[in-house]
Amino acid sequence: MPKPLKLINPFKPTAGMTPPVLIGREGVIDDFVDGLDKGPGAPSRLMRITGLGGSGKTVLLTQLGDIATDRGWTVVNVSGREPLCASIQEQLAHDTQLRSLDIKISLPVVSAEAHLGGAAEELSFREVLTRATRSLTKHGSGLLITVDEVQDASHEEMATIATSVQYMVREQQDIGLLFAGITTGVLDLLNGEGITFLRRAKAEELASIPTDEVARALRKTIEASGLHIDDDALAYAAGQSHGYAYLIQLVGYYVWREGRRHSRESVTITLADARRGSEIALQEFGSSVLETAISGLTKPAVDYLLAMTEDEGASSTSEIAKRMGMPAPSANTYRRILIERQIIESTAPGFVAFSIPFMREYLLQHRADILARYGA
Repeated sequence: MPKPLKLINPFKPTAGMTPPVLIGREGVIDDFVDGLDKGPGAPSRLMRITGLGGSGKTVLLTQLGDIATDRGWTVVNVSGREPLCASIQEQLAHDTQLRSLDIKISLPVVSAEAHLGGAAEELSFREVLTRATRSLTKHGSGLLITVDEVQDASHEEMATIATSVQYMVREQQDIGLLFAGITTGVLDLLNGEGITFLRRAKAEELASIPTDEVARALRKTIEASGLHIDDDALAYAAGQSHGYAYLIQLVGYYVWREGRRHSRESVTITLADARRGSEIALQEFGSSVLETAISGLTKPAVDYLLAMTEDEGASSTSEIAKRMGMPAPSANTYRRILIERQIIESTAPGFVAFSIPFMREYLLQHRADILARYGA
């Protein structure tokens, strides 16, 4: 009996994990690299990355941070779900590059202590950032701050960070700020007070990835792992992903796993493998993404979604109101909620559609169970 191949699944369907091949985001990466090359004040050093949950925002932030690290920059990664200024300050305090430059930042939460060849002094967040950035720039490096889940961030803290970064840009220092979040949340942030500087950020909206690019990436990843895939299986798997970053990894993971089952006899993934793997992937996608998206909705909001399932494409908002048996202005209240949650999107004036792949199918399949939660 031949010795089985040692095969390791290359796909990583876990939130935030960097996939082996990052696809469909080459333009964003090129813009960022150009920004690093062009020097202080380059537009792509200030960037906002938006998209649906699962569209790959966190993965992209990680990739851009790695690029900056490879160029010798200090990179500070924070999340809008934590105290931003304190976290940035703490990471700067422990940064080995800053310590080597004799920038030492101590840790109370709201102040910092810097030793620059003289006595200790209490510093504001802005002064901490200023001294760190000036020193890094002087020594041919720079500071990059990335903020993930920015829709959850304190507007006051983001204003503090924005103001501090703006002063460094005006001084022609090497600094960058990337922030990512759900589209509606980012737009709400940009409409806040004291955030004018962030409105200048280069906008990068992560749309769905073209099917042909998905297919090329799937083939490359599968073949690098030691398996092969038939053309029809590849086309089917790529199509099932709908160009949705998380679903690409999920489909790839389970399709690859089906192929590994028979790797002693054949290392080629067949159409049957692709169908079985995709089915499992979509079941998991339903529980991990689709169910999470609708959890906590009020009954009228759920009714709005169920009314949309009667249409195979875009739905007329006036027709939805009729199906719900309520005036259009009342129905529009739930439309706005669902758009803010990025479950649906406006496709044209008076029309909406589901913004997450397979949401319509999930609602149709689980309609009775969903309504039972509300006693219906």
